[in-house]
Parts: sequence; C-alpha cells; structure tokens
Amino acid sequence: MTITETGPPPVAELPPLSDDRLYTAEEAAPYVKVTARFLKRAAGSDTIQHVRVGRFPRWSAQNIRDIVAGVPHRPRPRRR
Repeated sequence: MTITETGPPPVAELPPLSDDRLYTAEEAAPYVKVTARFLKRAAGSDTIQHVRVGRFPRWSAQNIRDIVAGVPHRPRPRRR
C-alpha cells in the first residue's frame, strides 16, 4: 500500500447518507472532508451543527449536508 492509498475514501465511493441514523465523528468525517478530531473539537465549541447523545457528539444526515453546504450554525444558549 502506498501513501496515496491511505486516508478516507473519495466521496464518490462513500455510501449514501441514511436519514434514520446518527453518525460518529469517524463516520461523518469523510463526508465533510475533515478529520474526526476537527468535528469533535468544533462540536465541543458549538461552532457546527450536531446532536448530543449523552455527552457524545453525533451528526444526522441533515447535519452533515448542512455542514458541507456551509449553512450557518446558531449556537445553543449556554446553561448556567
């Protein structure tokens, strides 16, 4: 395996997004073309759309589509 063969598969080879499930950062990253770490940090600072399941960030198919399309995210108000 050469270095050029590593990394996420091209978007054309990814399966279509399913509207009936939530994706982890590792699963969503290839669709958004960023690293899983970037998604986790952006969700932690509430700068991208996401859903929390307990304390873990997850992304719906619509969240992923919105991130790719550049739809602005309105952060949730902080709890006191």
